[in-house]
Amino acid sequence: MNATNAILAAWASFLIPILGSALIPIVGKIDKRAADLFALLLSFLSAVATLLLLPHLLHPTSLPYEGNVSWLETPIRINVGVLVDQLSIIMANVVAVVSFIIMVYCHGYMKGESSRFRFWMWMNSFIGSMLLLVLSNNFLSLFVGWKLVGVCSYGLIGYYYQDKRDYWIGGPAPHAFVKPSEAGLKALLVTGMGDMLMLAGIFIMYFYAGTLNFLELYNTAPVWLTEMAETPGMVILVSLLLLAGPMGKSAQFPFQEWLPEAMAGPGPVSALIHAATMVKSGVYLVARLVPFF
Repeated sequence: MNATNAILAAWASFLIPILGSALIPIVGKIDKRAADLFALLLSFLSAVATLLLLPHLLHPTSLPYEGNVSWLETPIRINVGVLVDQLSIIMANVVAVVSFIIMVYCHGYMKGESSRFRFWMWMNSFIGSMLLLVLSNNFLSLFVGWKLVGVCSYGLIGYYYQDKRDYWIGGPAPHAFVKPSEAGLKALLVTGMGDMLMLAGIFIMYFYAGTLNFLELYNTAPVWLTEMAETPGMVILVSLLLLAGPMGKSAQFPFQEWLPEAMAGPGPVSALIHAATMVKSGVYLVARLVPFF
């Protein structure tokens, strides 16, 4: 596979589940079983697209590949793009392949659920958002994927938002019980606090570097890091702000409070969010920023 095909596969890996999730209710109106299979097909195609990137690991000297699409042409140019390198290939395959396996399990687990189309939409949107996060070539599109992952996790953790007594977690009395809607909202708010701190760090980095593109940041690091270091404590401040986002997503102190209550969602949601993907997004971001740290 050449560079162009690799870039197209990267785009397809997250656009297929994100855009396809909007079609699930439409397919469900026609045939419910077809909608279930369509949801599985979206995650399968996403996994196939990421697997097509694996052969490039055998030729690391040809990497990285980068593809950009201009979003806004203003005094500040805004691009959305993908970055295919060793790190993104490995992480994308972990996300897509494990997520597909979880989706296969969900097919039986969610059988008979009256609102399972909503579940399929959230799951595929989550998978696509996570792949957008790990394949982005700049901080802006990474942060979009980062926030979409948080929104999707809110919908999945609070899937039983009607708060029927059977779906409460915690207890027994006198210990408090937690309702699914409360658990989803807590996850959104707690991780959101870390996200906003990380966004502040991104803004400061852009002020000094003049770019959000990872490759450009790597190449010009000796210049903008030197300028940043001229302000006492600025490098440490930006480092801590950027780490706040990964700490929130990975449920590390002081952002750990949301994780136990996130078990309020369906069982496969815990497998997807806690074991396979979302809590690993922090690990990925730290790995992506290792040259700066």
